[in-house]
Amino acid sequence: MASVTPERIAHALRYPFDPPHRAYHFSAGRMEDARPFDPGTRHAVVASGSNGAPDRLREKFGDSADVPVTYGIIHDLVPVFAARVTAYGSVPATLAVVPGARAGVHVTWLTDDQLATMHATESLGVGYAYCRLDEFGFEATGHHPPAPLHAYVSLHGALVAAGSFLPLADVSQADAQRHVMAHMQFRGEIADFVGRNLSDPAHRAAANRAAAAAGSTLTDRRLVRIA
Repeated sequence: MASVTPERIAHALRYPFDPPHRAYHFSAGRMEDARPFDPGTRHAVVASGSNGAPDRLREKFGDSADVPVTYGIIHDLVPVFAARVTAYGSVPATLAVVPGARAGVHVTWLTDDQLATMHATESLGVGYAYCRLDEFGFEATGHHPPAPLHAYVSLHGALVAAGSFLPLADVSQADAQRHVMAHMQFRGEIADFVGRNLSDPAHRAAANRAAAAAGSTLTDRRLVRIA
């Protein structure tokens, strides 16, 4: 097993990497004030978790990328923790259908090349499905061109505890890790658990099987899978 630095464990536990609760423009490797933009052929992709954070966009696209990021309230969908552990050690997010709910989300406006990069980083077809969001209301705060909304939805389902989803707004990454640990019956500290998942693919696979077995499948006619 490869050694794991404390920095990698700390990085995993930082998820979702502090996305701001507002619109912005990612440019030159940093977050700038939101401004009107021409969407052209860009794809409007709802970020349920870390993809709404400037740090994560920098990791995925580099300093030269230009990504408008709008913000608003989506209806009947809530960002919750997914029933899996990523290769970088975090329990990631997904969207869950919760009738009557309202939640703040970012929308990243991606070029074709950026979307291809995002597909790769989201393990399309293995970790997530790429879906069109049909008939979900969205109330934008500020400039937001009209366009169909899309999102990545976990193929492993959503993490649950006592029969309930774990919303990112209410549950920390550390607590999400503890729930996966409980499903796996792991005895030890969170740092040990994260380190094992980072260094041992077989251990992470076992954690994912345990989480998915106790998870909730995400299906709804309004989540239209297109990739």
